[in-house]
Amino acid sequence: MPYSSFLTPPAGLSPEQHQQWTRRQYVAECAIDFLAAKDQSLNDSVLAHLQDYVSGEASLGQAIGRLVDYFARESGAGHQPLAS
Repeated sequence: MPYSSFLTPPAGLSPEQHQQWTRRQYVAECAIDFLAAKDQSLNDSVLAHLQDYVSGEASLGQAIGRLVDYFARESGAGHQPLAS
């Protein structure tokens, strides 16, 4: 399912860079689907961490680590842990 919340690829990317961007966006969309299946809230913070990955500013591992940290901090606010 495409998410319009992600930025579009910047103009001037080479075909290879555009393909890499599209692949990262697909992976981020899969992460959103996973979080939604776990009843996690999808807010601007979650999307910002994933956008960093889509934009190539963070590795997938970094983005996931940031999400884990985010949900750990938010767990006291009524969020469920990712593992069930």
